[in-house]
Amino acid sequence: MIILDKLLTRFEDYVAVICFSLMSIITLVAVFFRFALNSPIIWSEEVARYLMVWGIFIGISIMTRKNAQLGIDIFIAFAPEKVKKVVTFICHIMLIGTYIIAFYLSVDFVLYSLELGQLTPILRIKFAYVYMAMPLGFLLSTYRAIQVFWAQYFKKNIKGPVSKNSSIDKKEVYF
Repeated sequence: MIILDKLLTRFEDYVAVICFSLMSIITLVAVFFRFALNSPIIWSEEVARYLMVWGIFIGISIMTRKNAQLGIDIFIAFAPEKVKKVVTFICHIMLIGTYIIAFYLSVDFVLYSLELGQLTPILRIKFAYVYMAMPLGFLLSTYRAIQVFWAQYFKKNIKGPVSKNSSIDKKEVYF
């Protein structure tokens, strides 16, 4: 299981870095061509947008792995320790449930998109290929949320870094 986790971690990290790097490079080159050479690259905006979509949905999984979700914790910051544990437990369960529902709905959306055969305006590729980032991102996020939940509530020995602010005590979560 540790090997699978390490492979998924590398996959998430590399895909996110590649997507955001290519998006930045394509955008910079497109700006240069548009304003310096007065010859816009017509496909650049579309490619940059789709790379951003893929990077964000994979990034959700990375954020979940690092237990770094956005939240307003001022309400529980001053609460007693028992209340904090209960609220955190409920939040973890809700997060896992949300990811499962989002995964299910995004799979339906991708299948519907495949049925329609809708193509992107400039590249003429199926929108379903762009939309596949959603189920993949939510599937990985579900796995990571369960992993963090398991580590936080049922496992004592955890290896590696998760997040500076994580209640998992700065350790990576492996099954």
